[in-house]
Amino acid sequence: MIKKKSTIRGRVIRTVLELVTGTLLSILLFFIITYLLVFTGQLNAYGSKIEISVSDTSNLSDVVKAMNNSIFDYVVFNRKTGTIEEGNYQKEDLPAYREVFEKNESVSNETVYYGYYANSEIILTVRQPMIPEFVNPNLRHISFNLFSYLFFFVFETILLIWSLTRLIKEFSKNFLLIQKKALNMGQLTFKDENIPAQIQEFDEILSVLYQKDDELTNLLKSERREKEDLSFQVGALAHDVKTPLTVLKGNLELLELTNLTVQQKEYTQSMNNSIVIFERYFSSMIDYSRLLIEDKDCGEQIHLPEFLSELSVEAKSVMDNEMVDFKIINTTKLMFFKGNRFNLNRALINILANAARYSSGEKKVTLTIIEETEYINFGVWNNGLPFTEQSLLNADKLFYTENKGRNNNHYGLGLAFAKQVANKHFGELILSNPDRGGAQVTLLIKK
Repeated sequence: MIKKKSTIRGRVIRTVLELVTGTLLSILLFFIITYLLVFTGQLNAYGSKIEISVSDTSNLSDVVKAMNNSIFDYVVFNRKTGTIEEGNYQKEDLPAYREVFEKNESVSNETVYYGYYANSEIILTVRQPMIPEFVNPNLRHISFNLFSYLFFFVFETILLIWSLTRLIKEFSKNFLLIQKKALNMGQLTFKDENIPAQIQEFDEILSVLYQKDDELTNLLKSERREKEDLSFQVGALAHDVKTPLTVLKGNLELLELTNLTVQQKEYTQSMNNSIVIFERYFSSMIDYSRLLIEDKDCGEQIHLPEFLSELSVEAKSVMDNEMVDFKIINTTKLMFFKGNRFNLNRALINILANAARYSSGEKKVTLTIIEETEYINFGVWNNGLPFTEQSLLNADKLFYTENKGRNNNHYGLGLAFAKQVANKHFGELILSNPDRGGAQVTLLIKK
């Protein structure tokens, strides 16, 4: 039989009923305890009276025997001498007993009634509490009323803590189920049993999350398969092209060993340049396709000054070929950050190469490193023409280039590769036209 799930309202009502039921049980338990204390002679209840009479025929032994069988304290005075013949009393109460003897009448205060019973020989004074009181003298300093207040306070406190703790734990358990699923939606490496929530509203939300998680997982699997297929096809294509390229390069080398005219040498040189471009293009394609499917760790500890030093050496050769004035400006005090050193280096080199290519006039390229609250900002600026509106929207897309002829250095892969690296580091790639002119590409990576 399927257990019906409770609603939030029903669960709160149940908690209130638990508190009301517990309170009623505490009242019942208190009356039972009080009754047992009275029944066993441990408590003087309010209104308790002694059933005893002292007449001229009553002798001392009979009175003492009757009083010893009762729950009350008493003192028996000799009427003539005023001495205490017998008694069961506390020393601190003796002045009250004496007052009854001296006045020959009953005496009472706010809490105790001292009864007067007498004949011609003795005077019996009986202590009768006017409020509930423990019979045991050692417990009399504890007010039974105070005891009852403490009983209800402790019982209600325990009941309240128990009931609210159960409610909070149940709510927390349902919240944690939702949180766990929300934080791990689409995780291909994290899959566990779909546990239903105990409360209807939470279960409805959780059911939607489970459904969306399955849909997202299927989409990610499909995307991963497509990326793996792309990588496989690019790798296969590169392998298939490698053989004829090798043959072509070998034949060109043989031709260069023969006596060639000036025009023939120009043709062979052009063919060699085209082969180099072709090899670079396929190398970039393979790097990009591998980046799509790889799961390299982006938590490598990188020493920023050392990283920038190595980057400047590699970037210098690129800038020298283009005759560009290149500067690195590090405004941060950061010494270490986490990322994938190899991919970050490749991404920044690609961005710097693009910047050098599009700089103009007295060519200038600047790499500025800025530390923000959540990101490390690598900004590459060049003094060339600003991005067009179309470039701002599409320049980081695969194969995009405004140069439709695609010259020997531009394949439309560099910024696409950098964008994927930024995504792997939970950052982004931003293209902008700063106020000072030129164009800027900013690589943000999460700190």
